[in-house]
Amino acid sequence: MAQWQRWLKNSDKGTNNIQLSRPDKSNDVSQKISASVETKPDALRHMIEEAVVISDRLQAAVSEVDSSMNQLDAIADKTADHEEKLRHNSKTAMLRLEEAFSSLQEVSAASQEIRGVTEVLSSQSLKTRDVVVDVCRSLNHTDDVMNDLAKNHGTMEERINGLIAQASKIGEINELIQEIVTQTSLLALNAAIEAAHAGEHGRGFSIVAQEIRKLAEQSGQAVKRSTSIVQNIESGIRQVVSSVDNEKNSVALGIVEMNKTREKMDVIFNSFLTVDEHINKTLEFAVEQADRTSATNAMLEDVVESVGLTISSVDDTLAQNRRQRTEITNLGRVSEELRESADELIEAVQNAGGRAWEGVAASDTARWTDLLRTLISDPSLAGMGEEDHREVLGGCMQRNAGIDAIWSNRSDGSFVFSQPEAGLLNARGREWWKKAMNGETFVSEIYISAITKKPCLTVSMPLRRPDGTAFGVIGIDIVVS
Repeated sequence: MAQWQRWLKNSDKGTNNIQLSRPDKSNDVSQKISASVETKPDALRHMIEEAVVISDRLQAAVSEVDSSMNQLDAIADKTADHEEKLRHNSKTAMLRLEEAFSSLQEVSAASQEIRGVTEVLSSQSLKTRDVVVDVCRSLNHTDDVMNDLAKNHGTMEERINGLIAQASKIGEINELIQEIVTQTSLLALNAAIEAAHAGEHGRGFSIVAQEIRKLAEQSGQAVKRSTSIVQNIESGIRQVVSSVDNEKNSVALGIVEMNKTREKMDVIFNSFLTVDEHINKTLEFAVEQADRTSATNAMLEDVVESVGLTISSVDDTLAQNRRQRTEITNLGRVSEELRESADELIEAVQNAGGRAWEGVAASDTARWTDLLRTLISDPSLAGMGEEDHREVLGGCMQRNAGIDAIWSNRSDGSFVFSQPEAGLLNARGREWWKKAMNGETFVSEIYISAITKKPCLTVSMPLRRPDGTAFGVIGIDIVVS
């Protein structure tokens, strides 16, 4: 580029003479161009046209670089901001995770304690259930004993009643003996009286009568004692019967209470079975909770480690972002130098091109502005569809001789359609695009087209919405002969 600038400046002074060093493989193109300039009159004009196109494209490329740098700067700012927020949030998350990890460890310890208590409770429940089973068995045995006792009481009652009956018969016998003793005493008394009447002859009989009387008295006394004893025995038996009846009632009441107790023990046993089942389930849940808590601890530990790695990565990214900003700054300096070189090249080309294009007459621009007004009124262009623009603008170019190029742009400077293909990436740095987007009709001076690489005039107009605001641009290059 520097060689082009020096050559063009020398051309302005009329001292241009391209001097080529010893040719090599990389300098073939320059050698051919120099030979063409020295041998052909039109070579200078062609070279200037090429230089204009190159300088235009270079200037557009520099504009794109500047735009990209601005976007990179904005992206870097947003990225840095987001990364700082991410770093802050990551640290906050790390603190929260550490707190959660600590709490989860406490929960894990509590789960282990619950598991231990539940295991002890399960063991005690099993022992209690065994005790309840033994108590139920004892109650069943006691119930059997009470039933046997009730049966024995019935048998004893029957035998005591038989004993009472025998005692009653003894009393009856004693009464009979008492009557016999009484009769015997009367007979002895009568015998003594008769012996007294007999005198000396009845003395022996009197002695026998006295002895019989004594025996009768002794028998009477014995019968009385026996009767008293029998009465005492009968009274004692009746007391025993009363006691047996009371005991029988107590046994019956005991059997009833034993049945109630057994029913209650059955309820207690069933309740213990239910409690034991719940304890077993609780133990299962406690074991599962402990296992899950341990697994969650491990996963949370991995998450904490991952967040730590994320924070480290964010720090690295922030460092890279700072390096990126440094490189963007360096790129800005390079872009500024390129811009200055491009401006110098354009100035040199314009100075050289002033003589090259001397005598070129201006075209009739009124015809082309009227044509553009007709085009922008076509409603099919409002959709900014490439096919619609191709049909309308391409047809216009075919119908009208003198149009060297025709194109349309969006509001961001990008091309919707261009015939021939646009030599620029984006038109937002061009004066014709800026003027048209401001709502003006633009007509340029004669310059070298970036599309056709030939001298031309550019005419551009805005595409307007119903409210009058511009949403695009239509432009044409007019052939200058």
